[in-house]
Amino acid sequence: MTIIRRIRTSKSRRAILVTGGAGFIGSHLVEALLAEGGWRGVVVDIFDEFYDPEIKRANLAPHLLNPNLKLYEADIEDLEALQTIFTDNGFSAIVHLAARAGVLPP
Repeated sequence: MTIIRRIRTSKSRRAILVTGGAGFIGSHLVEALLAEGGWRGVVVDIFDEFYDPEIKRANLAPHLLNPNLKLYEADIEDLEALQTIFTDNGFSAIVHLAARAGVLPP
C-alpha cells in the first residue's frame, strides 16, 4: 500500500510531518499530498551547503502560499526545535526523508 493510500484511508488526517521535505523526493511527496487534500503538511528541512538551498526553496516555491503547508527551517538533530514543532502540530503520520547528500560541498 502506498503512503498516499495509507494516509487517505486513515481516520485521523490532521497533520503529516515530512522531514527532508524540501529535497527532491520530499518535495514531490509534499506536492502529491497537497494535491490529495484533506490534511496539513509540515516540512522540516535544513538549508545547508550539502544541497543547494536555492534548489530546495525552488522545489517548494509553488506550494509556500498554500495554507495547508508549514515550512520549518530546522535541523532534525535540534531537539528544542523539534519539541516546538511537535507541540505546535498534532501529527497523524511522519515520513522521514531527511538525509545528508552524498556529495561533499565544493
